[in-house]
Amino acid sequence: MVKQRFWTHFKPWLFAVSRVAGPIVGYQILNQARAFFQYAPLGVADVLVGASVALLVIGLFCGLWAWGEWCWFQLRSLRGLCRELKRAFVNHRRPRAVGTARSVTATMV
Repeated sequence: MVKQRFWTHFKPWLFAVSRVAGPIVGYQILNQARAFFQYAPLGVADVLVGASVALLVIGLFCGLWAWGEWCWFQLRSLRGLCRELKRAFVNHRRPRAVGTARSVTATMV
């Protein structure tokens, strides 16, 4: 009960703080790694190019995901056909033994 009440109150706050603090902490970690390996400091143009490329890649990924879901929805009749073919193939390779009425009633008891 206490755990549920805690998550009800603080979950939105926790997500909001992590969305704001996550990129800041990530940038600071990358900056510390850059200083450790003695690379040149990042300029504003470098950060903007990186953010633009990341945004483009995420957009392409989301577009491909949506297209895949649309195709999957459009091909539902083909999925049903494939399911029936698979079931027929499995039944053909491993036929089940047909029992007599006596053996069926014995197993039901």
